[in-house]
Amino acid sequence: MGAVIIGLVAFLLLPALLVYSLVRPTKLHIRTKKNPNGKWSRGKFSLGVLAAWIAAIAIGVAITPEQSTTIDVAEVAADAGLTTDNYEVHDNGAIEIKAPDESIKTEGNILWYQDDLSEPVENVGMLNGEDILNSAGLDPDETEESADHMGEPKKLYIINDDTPISAWFSHSPNSISLNWYQYSDEPETLEISQQSLKDAYKLARAMAGMEGYDAVMYLSNGGIYRSKPVGGYPTTGQCNEGACFIHIDLKS
Repeated sequence: MGAVIIGLVAFLLLPALLVYSLVRPTKLHIRTKKNPNGKWSRGKFSLGVLAAWIAAIAIGVAITPEQSTTIDVAEVAADAGLTTDNYEVHDNGAIEIKAPDESIKTEGNILWYQDDLSEPVENVGMLNGEDILNSAGLDPDETEESADHMGEPKKLYIINDDTPISAWFSHSPNSISLNWYQYSDEPETLEISQQSLKDAYKLARAMAGMEGYDAVMYLSNGGIYRSKPVGGYPTTGQCNEGACFIHIDLKS
């Protein structure tokens, strides 16, 4: 029963709250250009929802009896209309969907961006947020300073503050969270989401090289990470209703 309740919170209530915040930010007292006197900043509200989401998933995993599950990749690929020429399974479990251009096909014939690695990004590790941004070639529109759950200094970097679905990431000595969006309900939303995903690839490559690249590619195709090592650190991540995240625990 507890697992059911946690599942409802993680996969229904929190995603619905995040979507509602995008549609009706003033109702939740979120600051926007049209509501400059809102109580909460967009970044802190989203970070709070993300923290609750991660906590709910972690609790659900902890109270759910462990089961052994075998996934037949060939069968799943065949159901999706793919042949063995269309995909490759990497050693770390990531599935690369091959395409004739820099995008990949997903449900509804949406061509989501896939980094073709043509733009060099140096792997600078995960210890310095500014170094990660510089390596990715990104200049955030907004930076918010606060403290993490252990009282250590934390910075939240929002790449584009003109849209609530911009890529963003937070960095502290204890953890990193990287977020992007994959919404396709409108052409403008799809275009912004593609840029969000593109920025996420750059940030992930700056943090963990090809492991970061594989993580974003795998998660953006519907994969799930549960304490999977990325750059030597346990990582949790997934996409749910168009909102995607990677959370890296630097102290475990």
